[in-house]
Amino acid sequence: MVPMGNWAKTRLINLSETDKERDESKVGSGFGKNISNWLSRDMAYPTNVLHLATECNNKNHSAAFPEGLPEWFIKLFTKEGDTVLDPFMGSGTTNIVASRMKRNSIGIEIVPEYYEMVQSQIEPVELYLFESKAKYGKT
Repeated sequence: MVPMGNWAKTRLINLSETDKERDESKVGSGFGKNISNWLSRDMAYPTNVLHLATECNNKNHSAAFPEGLPEWFIKLFTKEGDTVLDPFMGSGTTNIVASRMKRNSIGIEIVPEYYEMVQSQIEPVELYLFESKAKYGKT
């Protein structure tokens, strides 16, 4: 954490009603803010670090994160049809979001229980390099 700095004394004096409650992001990233949480702080995390609560509902993983996190990065760095690599798949959130956003994804996981959990949630897709799979009749 780093010191808040003098900006907090001037910027946080007159908060609007929106600033006193969770205000969802206008760009659809899934992130929101509650500026009133900053009023009594002397220290804050640097702005280049994202801190998010984990989501454990219906996931048998201790560090599942909100779908909005991978969605934001997938939107930022990929187009439909691109491939997303998640080298630490865990609960498979990134792979699930990538699939929903029409991206291919590759997940790598060393814990067999997590791998099996994700495998049961995602339908496998067959990919073909040059042409779709077709059955040809006898010549």
